Amino acid sequence: MKVVIIGAGTCAMAIADILVRDRNFRLAGFIGTTEEESRLRGKKLYGEIPFVGDHDILKKLKQDNIVGFVAAIKNNSHREKAYYEATQAGLTPINVISRHAVIEPSVNIGKGVVVCAGCIISHGVHIGNNAILESGVIVEINVKVGENCFFSSACVIGGECDIRKNVTFGVRSSVLPHIKIGKNQTIEHGKLVRESLSDLMREEFEE
Repeated sequence: MKVVIIGAGTCAMAIADILVRDRNFRLAGFIGTTEEESRLRGKKLYGEIPFVGDHDILKKLKQDNIVGFVAAIKNNSHREKAYYEATQAGLTPINVISRHAVIEPSVNIGKGVVVCAGCIISHGVHIGNNAILESGVIVEINVKVGENCFFSSACVIGGECDIRKNVTFGVRSSVLPHIKIGKNQTIEHGKLVRESLSDLMREEFEE
């Protein structure tokens, strides 16, 4: 399957590292913002793999037999918007799973999910659509993860936690077991969450 990565930053490069080793996919290029398009037009971003355009090109990709995508954007709102635009254009979200991740057979993984090297996903975990887990994330037993969440490197989520949608976890942040993290929360780098956090109001997408 020919696919694209939506994103052109460090997150996109980490995902490309996994994709190019997966024989099920052929990475055709990277898609970025209008600003990135003006700066990166015609350039090769990863080996011989080029930047192919901004989001306006999504509707044209199927003409080149590109049918799959993964959104590689750290900002949850921007990644959610990109995911929506790509699916509306008729593209299929793919899961990008490192062969160096440990995932128990009982884990339920949604669509468009990224699991990087060194992650450990334990029994009964559910991961919602369009979530990204960077390297070394540990998710313990029966954790529920909502859509569009982002886990920075080396996060640890204790068992039986309930993580709602659009939550961001900083590097080396941790959550004690049986905690609920409300939607749109941001956990700072290195923070230990000891008590449940309520939902926050959703910020509107930036234009």
